[in-house]
Amino acid sequence: MEDTDILIAGGGPVGLMVALELARFGVRAILINDGAETALHPKANAINARSMEHFRRHGIGPTLRAAALPTDYPTDVAYVTRLTGRELARLKMPSSSDAVVESRAGVSPYDCAEPPHRCSQIYLEAILREAAQARPTLDVRFGHRLEEFRRVDGGVVAVIRDLAADNTYEISAAHLVGADGGRSTVRRQLGIRYLGDGGVEREMMGGAMMATLFRAPRDAGWLTIDSAWQYWVVAADLRALLLTVDGADQFTLLTRIPDDVDPETIDDQALINQAAGRPVDAEIILRQPWTAGHELLAESFGGDRVWLVGDAAHLFTPTGGLGMNTGIDDAVNLAWKLAGDVRGWAGPNLLETYEVDRRPVGARNLAFARGFAESIGTFEVDPCVDDDTSKGEAERARLREHLSDHSRREMIIPGIALGVRYEDSVLVWPDGSQKVPDDADAYVPTARPGHRAPHVWLEDGDALCDRFADGFTLLRMDASVDVAPLFVAAGVVELPVALLDLDEAIVQARYEAALALIFPDGHVAWRGDVLPVDCVALIDRVRGA
Repeated sequence: MEDTDILIAGGGPVGLMVALELARFGVRAILINDGAETALHPKANAINARSMEHFRRHGIGPTLRAAALPTDYPTDVAYVTRLTGRELARLKMPSSSDAVVESRAGVSPYDCAEPPHRCSQIYLEAILREAAQARPTLDVRFGHRLEEFRRVDGGVVAVIRDLAADNTYEISAAHLVGADGGRSTVRRQLGIRYLGDGGVEREMMGGAMMATLFRAPRDAGWLTIDSAWQYWVVAADLRALLLTVDGADQFTLLTRIPDDVDPETIDDQALINQAAGRPVDAEIILRQPWTAGHELLAESFGGDRVWLVGDAAHLFTPTGGLGMNTGIDDAVNLAWKLAGDVRGWAGPNLLETYEVDRRPVGARNLAFARGFAESIGTFEVDPCVDDDTSKGEAERARLREHLSDHSRREMIIPGIALGVRYEDSVLVWPDGSQKVPDDADAYVPTARPGHRAPHVWLEDGDALCDRFADGFTLLRMDASVDVAPLFVAAGVVELPVALLDLDEAIVQARYEAALALIFPDGHVAWRGDVLPVDCVALIDRVRGA
């Protein structure tokens, strides 16, 4: 029997992120994935700012920005009657390179080191897999499937099938992480149900859907609308979304399948033609029926050495791009706590805080995604929308107003990505400061304990987050403050803490204290002008003792 510290079931972005985060602490992990290759179909297409910050920590930010769309390609969102019809509304969005420039200049709505990036999951998974395979403590096995598992004293034993050899073997691990999607084998064996609404039907982003990946020469014969990342087709007889995959000749079309229609009978070419308003010389690469309209939260995120992350813990409709990104944040939160358990510095209550901290975030983000889906999927469209008549112009004006408002609310959401907070966590040491509103479209940087540590561009051009350690970081903005008692207390339990001295006015202004203790996931654990009288109590609190 093989053994490892952590066994991860599922090699999508979330499972791979768990593995990469564990590698920060030198924790051994085996990751298995039943598919022989990474994603072939572009599922998620938007990486939010928080996920990009996590990827930056692993040195793959530049690789991701060079993938998928060309760096100078606009990421506009256009709403049209047909791909050769009228443009109803457009949200102007910067290219990847322009977004980085805006971030550096401090004029981006995303106050962070890494603004959002538009990149298909096809590219993302391949990049994450390559990064994981390069880590010496990780063993990445695609083409292997989890059959079943059982709990044993001190861990879990799992039965794995090598699909190519068609034989089984066993792996013993201290913990099992189920990152195996909406049909999670781990979740089902645990007997954990989803709670909430599944497959709510709407005109768009609700009910039975078809995703068609195709290749077509990019020309005015079928795409006359100016370049955009997303083209939403809004017509009386069709609701569809065309996504630009590579900025050249690959596209994905998402369409609503009419009720009571067998997906196998759908003519993908006909759908593409209908969206374009004329015949398209398209090569169908892949097609995948799926269901939208989910707002599902697992009744438990696991426990007793078996844990659920990503789609196994919560299932989203893709509006707002929140599904994968919420899962990435799950992975980061769980991984440092698993590392603490394996390395021996975790307190007895640390792992149970994973669900306590992350479940409210899952519920919050599901509610945001549902609101976006209701906004884009429930309005009516009059057949006159393309007519050269006063009635047609009035209908276009009505839709323009609604879609312009909707696009801003769904596509520019710094508060959702950067405003996640754990201020009620038992790990956090409150400081009595005033709460900050949790709004989707507005982010207020704050070092209030529990919040993401605010971003700062340092005088040498580095981002503050680049200086944070893999473990805990004590940020000191006044070198005269004695911090030795904290390091003595941390040393007793071998809690990894690094001191970061920064005497820069902008950092002091952002953190509003001389000291701030940062969790391994980049959230503030504690802040103050002097250390607490009882540093042992502080160390015990942040490690779940």
